[in-house]
Amino acid sequence: MTSFHQMLIACVAAVGVLGGGQLAEATQKADPAGKEACIKACNECLRACRECLVGCECPTCKKSCLTCIETCRTCVALMEFDSPFADKMCEICEAVCEQCADECTKCGDMPCCKKCAEACRKCHDACEAMAH
Repeated sequence: MTSFHQMLIACVAAVGVLGGGQLAEATQKADPAGKEACIKACNECLRACRECLVGCECPTCKKSCLTCIETCRTCVALMEFDSPFADKMCEICEAVCEQCADECTKCGDMPCCKKCAEACRKCHDACEAMAH
């Protein structure tokens, strides 16, 4: 298991484990249109972060993009199979996207960083809607 996945498990555990009847409730509460919009925003964010990795030389930006890629990938997977933890993962993804957008904005006029920051902000908003 990679250190990212270990961190992810720890974060989900820290957010709180849902019990019995709450599992079905959490799975059913997701708005199908909101879920599809969130999956789309996460996938667009993934693509923008990958482009940023290639186009930007800033090590802090690269680290943020790598974290964002893995978080968005996990978020999409949990939403696609209706995991009862998808909303918790969206909450984590929301925070990671905000941090990545902030880092990419610091890079100045790099086109890849501007595009990445914009995609991260859209993903942040979509994940926020799913998480709350």
